[in-house]
Amino acid sequence: MVVTSLALAVEPSVSVCTPLADNPTVSQFSRTMPSKPKRVVVLEFMFAEDLAALDITPAGLVDNAYYAGWIGYESKRFDGVPEVGTRQEPSLEAIASVRPDLIIGVGYRHAPIFAALDRIAPTVLFQFSPDMQQHDGVPQTQLDWTRTIFRTIGCLTGRSKQTHAVEAKLDAGLARNAQRLALAGRGGEHVALLQELGLPDRYWAYTGNSTAAGVARALGLSLWPSEPTREGTVYVTSADLLKKPDLAVLFVTASSADVPVDTRLTSPVWRFVPAKRAGRVSLVEPNIWGFGGPMSALRLSDEITNKLLALPLPPR
Repeated sequence: MVVTSLALAVEPSVSVCTPLADNPTVSQFSRTMPSKPKRVVVLEFMFAEDLAALDITPAGLVDNAYYAGWIGYESKRFDGVPEVGTRQEPSLEAIASVRPDLIIGVGYRHAPIFAALDRIAPTVLFQFSPDMQQHDGVPQTQLDWTRTIFRTIGCLTGRSKQTHAVEAKLDAGLARNAQRLALAGRGGEHVALLQELGLPDRYWAYTGNSTAAGVARALGLSLWPSEPTREGTVYVTSADLLKKPDLAVLFVTASSADVPVDTRLTSPVWRFVPAKRAGRVSLVEPNIWGFGGPMSALRLSDEITNKLLALPLPPR
């Protein structure tokens, strides 16, 4: 049975899903959708995590070998799942071979092959990040966006009840960690989340519309830099941190967090950075990925809270 993509059917006890045509996170979709797909192929890690959170094992996954290193949520679930090419170049032949009844991809990568995917199975492509729009002067974050994507995937797969349970778990975790920080007097603290890129003294900083910013806001923290950017990241160097005396720096390493901080901060400028001088830099495990779904956001919330509570208070 198929239903039109303009009125997705869901379980009677759950409110009707937003039509795909009215869903701002959806960039392209097939004219018909299966009511409860059984064999879903996903072409991006976030969607694999979303399926796992809904207790669904995909029929095919791109870049399967790299999922654990970047996201890692329920990695064992994906053991033996057929690999259907890479995120950048999915294999149409491999996708067709697993006989999917739904394909989920991302517009900025997979729009050029949408027609070919649609010939294999009903397909939905999501816009990966929100436009740089603000509500009441506050940028919409990728966390808000990915939660909408998660709800949509829950609707598409007939798992809206499970979607609500997962979001409740995320909200409870955010509230719990916000309370831990508030009780420790850390509310309102300024934090930067940097991603090591393997480049000499050049990092991504997650910005004011990133998932990290959405998590920080829910925790009662202030993420630097606060300005939104198209991708939710901006390149920074250690020199950009020299005039940030009250900033704590959480550094997502590309290798392991079980090494001394100094082994990752090799630029001579770091010794002049206030956060480094005050012992307010902490390493974070590499598979804390800033572009995941609700379970990645929950883990990021736990990591930010635990790492920040282990650091000294900012100078007064």
